[in-house]
Amino acid sequence: MDRCTEKRRWLILLLGITALILIGLALPPASPVATAQPPAPETPIGRPTPDWSAPHVPGQLLVKFADASAAGATALAAQTGMSVQSAIPQLGIAVVETAGANSNAELAATAAALEANPAVVWAEPNYTFTLDAVPDDPNFPIQAPYLNRLEMPAAWDFTTGRPEVVIAILDTGVYLGHPDLAANIWTNPLEIPDNGIDDDGNGFIDDVHGWNFAGNNNAVADDHGHGTHVAGIAAARINNMTGIAGMAGRTSIMPVKVFYPPPNVLGTYEDLIRAMIYAADNGARVINMSLGASSYSRGEEAAVDYAWNHGAIVVAAAGNTGRNTYHYPAAHPNAIAVAATDASDNRAGFSTYGDFVDVAAPGASIYSTLMSGSYGYMSGTSMASPHVAGMAGLIFSLNPQLTNAQVRELIEKNVDDLGATGWDPYFGHGRINARKSLAAVAPPPQPSPTPTPHPPLAKWPAGCQDLVTDGSFEVGLGAWQASGAWSVDATQAYTGTQAAHFTGGPNASGFLTRTVTLTQTNALGGASFPHEGTLWFAFRIESKDFGWGSTPQAPYDDWLTAEFRSTDGKLVSSLLRTGNTADSAPGLPWDRYLYRMQPADLQSLGALGVVDLVFTAGNDADAAPTSFWIDGVRLCMTTARRLYLPLVTIIDQPTALAR
Repeated sequence: MDRCTEKRRWLILLLGITALILIGLALPPASPVATAQPPAPETPIGRPTPDWSAPHVPGQLLVKFADASAAGATALAAQTGMSVQSAIPQLGIAVVETAGANSNAELAATAAALEANPAVVWAEPNYTFTLDAVPDDPNFPIQAPYLNRLEMPAAWDFTTGRPEVVIAILDTGVYLGHPDLAANIWTNPLEIPDNGIDDDGNGFIDDVHGWNFAGNNNAVADDHGHGTHVAGIAAARINNMTGIAGMAGRTSIMPVKVFYPPPNVLGTYEDLIRAMIYAADNGARVINMSLGASSYSRGEEAAVDYAWNHGAIVVAAAGNTGRNTYHYPAAHPNAIAVAATDASDNRAGFSTYGDFVDVAAPGASIYSTLMSGSYGYMSGTSMASPHVAGMAGLIFSLNPQLTNAQVRELIEKNVDDLGATGWDPYFGHGRINARKSLAAVAPPPQPSPTPTPHPPLAKWPAGCQDLVTDGSFEVGLGAWQASGAWSVDATQAYTGTQAAHFTGGPNASGFLTRTVTLTQTNALGGASFPHEGTLWFAFRIESKDFGWGSTPQAPYDDWLTAEFRSTDGKLVSSLLRTGNTADSAPGLPWDRYLYRMQPADLQSLGALGVVDLVFTAGNDADAAPTSFWIDGVRLCMTTARRLYLPLVTIIDQPTALAR
């Protein structure tokens, strides 16, 4: 195409745009140009400066003249060696073409020279624009009804993601060979495949594409289908002429398996806790958990906090009970709890609601990747959560230097408000809008530093001392104190042959208490205080009562709690709240609890010196019992001597010291 032809094409386009502006403004019949009144003067304070790197017509500027007449514009252009290509007299703007200003820097310098002239109000590039990006993935039209509500085509104009942004999918695994996922699967850059060595020293051998915490191996392939569907929603490859378009289709997917294979598709708290720590330690910027339970776990909350404190966004499904009840890990403060909307932007009937819900996203009849390598529909807040996780991945891709707190704020503030005005328990702040959120992202001020993986977090601190030596109950109660319906059972055990057992029944209750000394006096008369600590135990629930209580935070008719208390009975730390609604489905007979203690816990415990570890169980008055078992209790602590240093004052006056 020769230059004349190209100029004619641009001129036709500009005239067309001008016509559209005139139609959109519904202007009255135009007055002669000579008598047209210029618009009120503009105040440039607070306006963004021109982006000279953005797409624009080469060599052309839009110039706002103080004198809006065609004669004035032509005269000034002639003085500066430019030519007027067209004019928008209603706004006092002309399209001018510069002479010899070909580079962005030259065009910016020309604009600055023009703005120094009193006859010019401002000058900027003659930007170009395109249609909102519509992916070439053939099944995008199936996704369009709900993705268009999120304004995804406009959002993808900002970014489709960056591979260095990693989204961890804590789920049933991911089908690594799916044609819409294979190119996005995370690869551990420091791990040599299949050599039987922990090359990167993170505590996991050959974790090339993630880790299977349920099986304690590197086999992260999906054996159920749920995780593959979730992964596709968050980050199926975009613009690959295959299948569907994921929210962040150029980011990386880290498969982290936390569920046992069918038929017992359940996971343990210990595995989930360790999985969150693994994802954060190995560079995940976003952690998606389309899973959960009604049981509160301080260990699980500590893992959410660990991920948050290491810079990750934690996104979790709000649950599918259709009730006002807490669902964890979504209900932890540092997780984004995601409710589900249906095809009409109403709350999906199955979506759990309550004061913990943060945002909503599409969750009914969502089309995504399947374990067979094909595609299909699933519904649930499990499907809503990865929409938010994918959007967080896009925001991190657009500006990798944002903190997780800033990303969360961008997600929650730039929503489409549904339901009651403002925050409400059904939609939270509102249904997410990707275009609004990405449009609000500030560009990074400088190149982002390369992230450094966190050091591995060992399950047991080095040199820890077991403070509970009779936690397996193989010698009976030992130093444990039992009251009410607690006893030792020789028919059920997680380790050995015996476990502590609470026998359920109408109005049954009881306490199981173990007093622990945390500080010791050393030879110098000082005290050693807790420095690091881990609590671990196994618990089992056998319920015939599937009713619900009236408290959203603990919806149990029959309950089990684990707590640290002072020896006079005051609560120090709530560790676990669970009960009859937690394990109502058949599956794994024993769950496992793990809690790596936080500094605040250790300070409060160390200040007391002696504390009680208390398991409390109870049943309501109905005849449907829930029984509980506790086994394998281990409380491991390392201690450090508390040192008191004298206050030293440096006097910068030698003469005073000499006296």
